[in-house]
Amino acid sequence: MLALPSRIMNYRISSASPTDELFTLGQILSEVGDYAGTILDREHLSLSRRCAARLGKVVSELITRKRIKSRDDLFEMSSPAVANADLSAMTISELHALYRQWPIRQRQRLTEGREHLTYYYEGRIVRELLRRKPSDRNERLKIDYCVSTYSNELDNLSSILSLPVGQDEDRIHPDATRHYSPEELTLLIRKHSDFRDILDRELLIEYTDLALDLLSANPTQPHPHLAAALTALREKDIIRIPVLEAISVV
Repeated sequence: MLALPSRIMNYRISSASPTDELFTLGQILSEVGDYAGTILDREHLSLSRRCAARLGKVVSELITRKRIKSRDDLFEMSSPAVANADLSAMTISELHALYRQWPIRQRQRLTEGREHLTYYYEGRIVRELLRRKPSDRNERLKIDYCVSTYSNELDNLSSILSLPVGQDEDRIHPDATRHYSPEELTLLIRKHSDFRDILDRELLIEYTDLALDLLSANPTQPHPHLAAALTALREKDIIRIPVLEAISVV
């Protein structure tokens, strides 16, 4: 991300600024600035320096108010939310807190043997947030935080995997309220296994998770075609897939 909205870069940092807004602003400046600093071109380094300068003012003000003791306190995280939360029923603040739990979700995925280099769930949260109308500036900043950091994470995946991010406009995302049949999931996994960009890979991982959940919930019911599609992903090293016999109930 080569720019942040003017409402962030021109935010007036003073003793009159609401504490909650400063805290969210600090999170944005810290994470976006740190990411920009890892890319050694003029534009990204300039953004990193501007974020760092403004972040210093935010941290100083929050320390003065005894809201934090150091910059590290900006990364405090709430307890993990209940799995399979209804995103549409959550407030903007709840969605923001849920989004920030992505490191916990990635560690859990590693433990389960699932592909951990993914942000498809965070993408779900961002799409839900973009449907909302913020009621105040702090809610607007929380949406900005999720949108900007999600964009950076996709860019980072693009760099790691040497794939373009792709465009999201015409993609059909899985319906979280729908129960897909084994036959549908088999076809969808095979369709997306030949992905050409990051967002298509994200769709593959999301459908794969649905398939793993289905098999885990019905361990005595064989679905050989679906199991074969998942096994092929692991054997071809397309994405991480647990050994099917070792899948635990989700």
